[in-house]
Amino acid sequence: MTRPVALVFGAALLTAVVGALVILAGLLPRDSAVSNDDSSSGIDVRLQARQTVSGRVEVRAQSIVDGEWQVHAPDARFLPTQPEPGRWYSSDSFAVSAPATASEISADAYTRAFVEAAIERYNRDGREAMVEYYNNPASADGQWYVFIIDEQSDIIAHLNPELIGVPTAEVVGPGGYPSGRMVLAAAHPDGAWLDYPSTNPLSGQPELKHTWAVEHDGLVFGSGWYEDAPSKQHAPGAFTQSYVAGALEMYRVLGREATFEHYNAAASIDGEWYLFIHNADGARLVNGARADRPGWLGSNLRGSGEDVTGYDYVDDTLSIETSGWISYVFPNPDDGLRYQRKHTWLVRHDGLIFGSGWYDRNYDLVAEDPAGYARALVQQAVDLHDSEGRQAVLDYYNLPESGDGPWYVFILQERDDGLYTVAHATLPELVGTTRERIDANGFDYGAAIAAVTERGGGEWVDYIFTNPETGEDAPKHSWIERRGDLIFGAGWYESID
Repeated sequence: MTRPVALVFGAALLTAVVGALVILAGLLPRDSAVSNDDSSSGIDVRLQARQTVSGRVEVRAQSIVDGEWQVHAPDARFLPTQPEPGRWYSSDSFAVSAPATASEISADAYTRAFVEAAIERYNRDGREAMVEYYNNPASADGQWYVFIIDEQSDIIAHLNPELIGVPTAEVVGPGGYPSGRMVLAAAHPDGAWLDYPSTNPLSGQPELKHTWAVEHDGLVFGSGWYEDAPSKQHAPGAFTQSYVAGALEMYRVLGREATFEHYNAAASIDGEWYLFIHNADGARLVNGARADRPGWLGSNLRGSGEDVTGYDYVDDTLSIETSGWISYVFPNPDDGLRYQRKHTWLVRHDGLIFGSGWYDRNYDLVAEDPAGYARALVQQAVDLHDSEGRQAVLDYYNLPESGDGPWYVFILQERDDGLYTVAHATLPELVGTTRERIDANGFDYGAAIAAVTERGGGEWVDYIFTNPETGEDAPKHSWIERRGDLIFGAGWYESID
């Protein structure tokens, strides 16, 4: 920009801004206006103003030279006396007077007023004009926009043109959350609030949306405001609480059956986050990560409540009176089912316990609790047996890659003539054989292993055995579990100084 042009532009812009401030100070009559169109300089400076529901006025000046708005937010109101919130009025159609004070109102109140304005427009101008107006992006005020659903539950107005004509039931939020169904179910002639995860059209990010939905004359009018969702990476605890809160909101709005159906589906899983719901007596009703496992849903949490470190988390889970955190070691479905420390948020509601949790991926079970790691290995083998069957588990645990250094799972089959080795990753020569299992101290650990019952849930058997890493005999502590005639075991070795 040359110096003469810059001076002309500066003078024109100064005139406009000073004029705006004069208006805002109430020094001009209520029907006054300020406009500057300096055709001699080739620079056009114009003023516009709009009022939000809160009473705040935004005045902006624009120049064709740089095209940038300068925005002011004085405590003032402008004419016409009943301006439409969010609509910009040009400087040839408004004047400003200064009120005593224009107080801000809450986002909730703004949202309700925004929806009420849409209903008033419908009553005043009719359906066609109303729909045309709210399908224009200019009708939005920042994150606030109006969406409208017709009598057939199809969207007829929305800031996102791709949603026009889409059945509301097909509108879902992040993680497949049924936000469209939620709005339809919650809408009421007196209005109703609901919260759900949604993608903010301004940021493009998944956030929590607070929506006010009103049913009027067969239509549903809605609008809302967004709240930043907690970060999974930086605030996993807060994200966990938000995830459970979403399930509770769905339960409130859509009911028990729809909530159970949604969270028992794999689509509801969000990385390591999945929902579980138990009856107060311990019956498993919902588990997004294990719902497809035969016999899991409907089984009881009691009797299987110890984690691999021996902590009985079931009692703490079922004793939750309102809400709270518990921590235990559990397999992470988003990290190869590795056993990690899980921090779980629990909420008791309507006789049910809702929960979800996040995993500490830096937790080293081998270093923290080698006995727990042995139990975890056996549990993984038993889980594979229960989910994919006998042959699958035998095939896998005969592969060398199923072992982890000195850690491996062995599987024995109880026959009339003794215990046969049917899977052993580190000593494949033992597979298909039976032998006397008496250690160097004369302890018959074979008999102790065979004595473990399925009903008991698992037992430790201690004996002397050869460490495959050192080639030396060492005390071994094996965790043993039974499934029918198959016996699963894994253990850890004590070092010999």
